[in-house]
Amino acid sequence: MIKAISVIIGLALTTVFLPALPCHGAKYAGEFTYLGLGARALAMGGAYVSLAEDGFACYWNPAGTVKGEHQAAFMHSSTYGGMVNYDAAGYCRPVNGGGIGLVLFRLSVEDVPMTGDALIDLNHNGLMDPGERLDYAKISFTSDNEWFLLANYSRSLRWGLDAGGNLKLVYKSVGPNSAWGLGLDAGILAGLPWNLTAGLHVADLSTTYLAWDTGTRELITPTARLGLSWRPRFGPGRQPLTLSGAADIRFEGRATSAQYRAGAASADLHAGIEYLVKQRLALRLGVDQSRFAAGAGLRLGRFGIDYAFLGSGELGNSTRISGSIGF
Repeated sequence: MIKAISVIIGLALTTVFLPALPCHGAKYAGEFTYLGLGARALAMGGAYVSLAEDGFACYWNPAGTVKGEHQAAFMHSSTYGGMVNYDAAGYCRPVNGGGIGLVLFRLSVEDVPMTGDALIDLNHNGLMDPGERLDYAKISFTSDNEWFLLANYSRSLRWGLDAGGNLKLVYKSVGPNSAWGLGLDAGILAGLPWNLTAGLHVADLSTTYLAWDTGTRELITPTARLGLSWRPRFGPGRQPLTLSGAADIRFEGRATSAQYRAGAASADLHAGIEYLVKQRLALRLGVDQSRFAAGAGLRLGRFGIDYAFLGSGELGNSTRISGSIGF
């Protein structure tokens, strides 16, 4: 156990400071990949990096497919009057001391106004200055579509560690323009004493490179997700109570958009709790960057359905529903 603790602390420190090295990242370029998948995880405030064990396991932690359930999961959500739609499908299967997984996600935003040709730019500086205006007759509307595909493989290692990686393919389109990107994620899970589990997920470890057909280049910089969960033992079988916490650490200079910040470094915190009633009904509460979350899940044989309520402050509240099939 001491070895496992040493390894995870060492890797955590390495990956936390790796993004601080000089690089030319585009802030928020990969923001859509951090929206969260699965109503169970979202109802627990996104504190899922050390729990990843369902059909979306490799999204939350690439090492999660080692001991995750053999399961397919699905999610759909429509928010802001149908303007923003989320769709996702995931698959997890433990195999021969390891695991494999797939996740496909799509975000679409309809009726995006295009004002590039509508500005009456008298001084040709590309900005709306005093005395200038928009020609509303020249405003057009388009859609924004953002996709990513994760292909996962994981293995059990020594010292109680599981490790895994994702090959990530990203596609984005806005109007007539599009971009492709390719990157890598990595993660580890460590079983610790006292029924604790620690997790580390480094998303975009390779710094995902996005190439637009306009010639523009963007880099999605790494994000380190650290998590710790506790399942106190009350008796035989699956433990009914789960407590979990997590932090997303970035070096993008997010300023006031982050929960905590110091210079270019920032951290956003997540916490969640789940209680199982007779191994069928799950009740959940969570906090996602100080925003309230809650939900429930019902398991009937091989089938499961989960619901999450997400408080979003000024943007309004939203809900997520996901389903799963076990094999």
